[in-house]
Amino acid sequence: MTLPTGPSPSTSGVMTAWAQLVGQIFTVWREAGLSWKPRVRWFPRIPPHLDIVFGWLFDPAEGDDVDAILFSDERSSSPLHDIRDFVGGLQLPMIDIKGRAGEFADAAFDIMRPNTWSETARRIVGFRQQRERLAPQYRHTREPDLEILAHMYVSGRPLRGMRYPLTPEAVCYPGFFSAARVVPIAEELVLRGFLKKTFLDRLHECRSCRSRRLSAREECPSCRSADLRETALIHHFHCAALMPEELFRHGTALVCPKCKRQLRNYGKDYDRPGHAHVCNTCDTTSSELEVGFVCLDCSARMDGDAANRVDLFSYSLTDAARAFLEGHAAVLAANLPVSLQREVARLNATAGARAAIAEIRFAGKDALIATSGRPAFQKSRDLLVENLRNRLAGVGSLHVAEDVAYILIECFEPHAEAWLHSLLARSEHLLRYKLDARLAIAQLLGRAQP
Repeated sequence: MTLPTGPSPSTSGVMTAWAQLVGQIFTVWREAGLSWKPRVRWFPRIPPHLDIVFGWLFDPAEGDDVDAILFSDERSSSPLHDIRDFVGGLQLPMIDIKGRAGEFADAAFDIMRPNTWSETARRIVGFRQQRERLAPQYRHTREPDLEILAHMYVSGRPLRGMRYPLTPEAVCYPGFFSAARVVPIAEELVLRGFLKKTFLDRLHECRSCRSRRLSAREECPSCRSADLRETALIHHFHCAALMPEELFRHGTALVCPKCKRQLRNYGKDYDRPGHAHVCNTCDTTSSELEVGFVCLDCSARMDGDAANRVDLFSYSLTDAARAFLEGHAAVLAANLPVSLQREVARLNATAGARAAIAEIRFAGKDALIATSGRPAFQKSRDLLVENLRNRLAGVGSLHVAEDVAYILIECFEPHAEAWLHSLLARSEHLLRYKLDARLAIAQLLGRAQP
């Protein structure tokens, strides 16, 4: 529908004023390239007091023929980190008309703020232009991984992490799905070569409830209490006593609790080498404290080295992803690392090639994580990968995903499978934490001579 010059005239003076304002908005929209009346979907619903004026500006629509989503949640404290889980439609811009969504929306529209009119028009036009550059099968897809890629493409926004203490994950990705939903998908897309990740932050995670909202505190190394007080230390030269000052103090005098001599001259009888901490729970004196965590969600307490370390990342599109979304590249298998997929495509096109892919899975993963934590599994897996890669030099290549590794042998001979099993056993034997790695030949590659 072509953008009208304005709504129909009204006999009411108030409505005539609104009609004039709407006409001004249409003029700004045309200047910004928006020459049609936008078709929109409301979330959660159109406020009753806005239905007439916004009905002049936007046409309600459902299905795929929609230009934008108008976000009209009037609650002042509702969470925003997961709003896209409910709104959906990542290929569409979400326009905030209440002014509270901030970075979680793609644009804000306020009928009384002219500077928002052109921004809204530019975002609607920009999204439509970018959607038209997508291959047709991706313009309205409901597959979560493709939706994420498509939104990054049409919006021009990276999947940028933001610290967000209102959720147990302590991170969110404005404009996208909630972190609990989007991160596993993003990590899979990294393995497929569609996303590149950059480090954002490192947090610690509760081993009981997986919350990252932890309180870090200094604790007594003996009883792990945080009820500590700081005290000055006194070193008595005569008997080498080194104790808290409060044990030396007798009124205004200093008397050594070990040899009972009175200390009179600082620098001659004694000195003050520093401070220590005294535990009010068990009376232990410590010069070095331990670090512990208390979970703010489930109240679990854990030692500093027992909490899982979790790295947070932001993500951006790769050139391969852009080519894929525009329909210039073939669909890559989701379960193979992109580096391996490229080698597979090359070998399958090579006459006379006889190659094989061996798949390595870690049967002991869950048990190791349960007993020693995910960092122990990841470290053992990385060491195994390094051992294998060193032993495979010049013979094959190793390609790693999160839960599986692949060995590509380009000249696969009958004895090669037994050799690979032996290679894997020798590599795992060096590990402190065993992974119970299992190897199987997953696929033979190549084609016969013509």
